[in-house]
Amino acid sequence: MTKKSIADKPLSPRQQEVYDFIADFIDSHGYGPSIREIADAFMFVTSTAFKHVETLINKGYLNHKAGGVRTLSLTDKSSKKIAMVSQAGVMNWIEQQSNQHAKDATIYVLLTDLQEGIQTGRIC
Repeated sequence: MTKKSIADKPLSPRQQEVYDFIADFIDSHGYGPSIREIADAFMFVTSTAFKHVETLINKGYLNHKAGGVRTLSLTDKSSKKIAMVSQAGVMNWIEQQSNQHAKDATIYVLLTDLQEGIQTGRIC
């Protein structure tokens, strides 16, 4: 089967479920789920989760940057329009960076100010 014929096939019900999980995860976290998180959500082994992701990529519903972690993103082919970076994702990132840089006062103050600005609406 050629790549073009694979891309023209509709999603199976399970592929749609996996796609919806990934889309919802990106919407709530601001970044894509790991293969392990997909596997855990569906009680798959990791190779099964990987195959579903690979199929969604081949069908044109997902993008993935080689060599990167959490780089799954939605394509224009999807019917859902989800921002690549959500406010929740930014807030999670700020919290992670604050924890990592707690000893560096300058970075910690900047991150804390950024977080407060987003929460109060001063920064949109």
